Order: sequence, then C-alpha cells, then structure tokens
Amino acid sequence: MASAIPIRRALLSLGLLAMAGLPLPAQAEKEAGPRLELEEGLQVRLDQQLRAGDSATVRLRRGRVGVRLRGLEWVRGSVEVSFDGVTLLPGPVRGPSPALHEASATFTVLPHQVWLSVGWFRPQLGRESLTSGFVVDSLDKAFTQGPLRQYLTGAGAGRAPGLDVGGLVLRQGWSVRYDAGVVMARPGPEGEGRPPLLLARAALTLGMPEAETYALGLPMNDLGLRQGLTLALQGSTDAVGDAHSLGVDALLRLRPVVLSAELHQVASAKGRALLAHVRAGVNLPGPGATVMEPWVMVARTAGEGLEDSARGLRLEGGLSWYVDHHAVRATLGGSWRPSPRDATSGAASPAPTGLLGLSLQHRR
Repeated sequence: MASAIPIRRALLSLGLLAMAGLPLPAQAEKEAGPRLELEEGLQVRLDQQLRAGDSATVRLRRGRVGVRLRGLEWVRGSVEVSFDGVTLLPGPVRGPSPALHEASATFTVLPHQVWLSVGWFRPQLGRESLTSGFVVDSLDKAFTQGPLRQYLTGAGAGRAPGLDVGGLVLRQGWSVRYDAGVVMARPGPEGEGRPPLLLARAALTLGMPEAETYALGLPMNDLGLRQGLTLALQGSTDAVGDAHSLGVDALLRLRPVVLSAELHQVASAKGRALLAHVRAGVNLPGPGATVMEPWVMVARTAGEGLEDSARGLRLEGGLSWYVDHHAVRATLGGSWRPSPRDATSGAASPAPTGLLGLSLQHRR
C-alpha cells in the first residue's frame, strides 16, 4: 500500500494540472501521422447527504490518465489508468489505489467497415454502460448500470477481457451500428469462474449518425449538433445457457431535447432482474457561447436477482452547464430514493434517502 501512495499523488497532481488548464509536456503541438496522445480527465464532486448535516464530502469521483494511439487507418488503441473515489475532505486523503481501467486495440478487418477489438474493455451491451461518465447528462450514471455490469463482467468498473467484432454502416438519412463479442473471464459473486458470455447489439439510427466513425464508446448529448433517433436491440447468453439477458435502448436528439431510455431483463444463477431508466434534458443557450441543460431522470430496478441495496426507485434532477462542451462542465443535481418496500410484508423499511451534489470536470 505504501508504494501506491506516491503513484496516487503523481496521478492526482497530473489531474489537478489538467483541471487548472496548465500545459503538460506531453501535450505539445499535435502532429499528423502515427502518434501517441496523452489524455486526462478529472471530475471533482461535493456531496451532501440529506438528513445528515455533517456528511459533506469532497472527492475525486472520476480520474483518468492514459495514452491513445492515433493517426493510423488500420488500428487504434488506448491504455488508461483510473483513480476513482478518492476522498479529499474530510482528510486525510484516502481511497482506492490507481488501477488499470482499460487497455484495448481495435483493428480494421475490412477497411472502414468491420473492426476487431481485443483487450480489456467494456462489453458492447447497454448504452449507459457504453457511455463515459464524463459525458452522461446527469450528475452520475443511472444506477441501473451497476447490476448490468455485474452480470456482464463481475465487476462494477464494467471492463473485462474479451473480443468484439463491430462496424458502422452509413447511408443517406440512416445508419446501422452492430457488435458481436465474447467476454472471456467474469468472476462470480464468490470469486468463482463463470462460463464465457456471448453478446450482440444492433442499433438503427434515423437522421444523422451518432458518430462518423466506429468506436467502443457511445456519445450522448452533443449539444444539438446531430439530430436523430437511435433504437437498439441487444442480448447475451453464457456458453452453457445458465445466464442470459435481453434489452433495448433508445436515444433521441431533436434540438433542443435529448432523451435516452434503457430496459433490460437479466437472468442468472441469482435469479431474474428488471432494470429500467429514462433521462430527459433540454439544451438552452447560456452566458456567452455556453449551454445550460436542465435534466431529470427516473430509474427503477426490481427482481430477486438483486441485492436489497440495488432494488427500488430513484428520482434525480439538476442542471448542467457546458462551458466548453464536455471538456469543461459543472453539474448541480440531487437524487431521492423513496422508502423501499419489504417484499413479504409490503411495509416500508429504511427511511427515504437523498443527496445533493456538485460536480466540476475537465477533460482533454
């Protein structure tokens, strides 16, 4: 643990430099041709639990430092380290050690049509899971993605060793994105090994495509630049048929409205679960060339395949201020969770819980 402290301090210093907008030596003028580019992201959060006056905390909700290979038409790649959930106040600084977050390479099989991805990355299923926490509209991701990621990878970070074949078909007025992959290793609740997981996702977009090039991540709010409707169907099954999932997701970008929704039914050895959420936002002009977005989200999980803490309803709302798109952004939001009902008696158990949060982020 002692050896991890200097590493953590170095990563935090790098992140704070990025937050301050200071130039980094590795970020000299970008050149054409093959190159490695340094990328950083920092998201600082102030959280206050309702009904608990002394529970305010300041933490690094998300921190990323990595390098990406760019400038080659036949291959792309990235390696990224995370330092998430580090508590800054009240002191002393404490939290998880830095960890490998993602390491993957994407090769072209048929130029600009079919891509093969290998490494440690997010299985290509579930829009919320495939969208970075730095670009979702709300204060945080919908809590429905937690159970889905546990099912897919056995880990909350949502990454696992695997391979994926995918592509993007672009046509006038519509486009299709497709993925089919396998998750090689995904530990169970007790650390036991589980069979490989096969999965597939197909998404149809009417209007402007979500993106011009295929990538492992998905966008969300592009602040009104690309208008369109995306509908996706996806599913998975393990190699022996003991676990499976079926889901749909949607994204509507119709200036100034952004609407996303997702629904999954998941079955595993723990039982069945239903995961659903809807998020809506409106992009409004802010001071200068900035954008203000009020947003609301409703999320619900149910089923015997979930832990008690993962069941129930959650309501969220707030305001995001895009100072420089997603590169510099502030989000003020709150969440409220009603008293969950006991499955047998129907009586309300713990008291309702709520949280107020302020997030400041910088990426480049």
